[in-house]
Amino acid sequence: MKEAAKAQNAATGKDDIGWRHFPQFEKTLSSVEGDPLLQKVEKTCRQLDGLIKSGSDADKMRAQSALTAYGRSLDLLRQLTEMRDRQAQQK
Repeated sequence: MKEAAKAQNAATGKDDIGWRHFPQFEKTLSSVEGDPLLQKVEKTCRQLDGLIKSGSDADKMRAQSALTAYGRSLDLLRQLTEMRDRQAQQK
């Protein structure tokens, strides 16, 4: 299935990524002040930390994986924000 989509995109000259939209990230990146999304992430990370400390072994593993994913997403957000800020300074 993926191969068919790649072949169709190659034939039409369309890039596969063109249809993807990330409205929550776009909203967060366009916001100058703190975003409610970041407050939700912080609350969720605290809950995950609680599971890591007191959950069952299976819950601890799942919570640690989720916390790692949140951390990576926040790193990406930080990098994108820094790039945005550098571009704004250059203009």
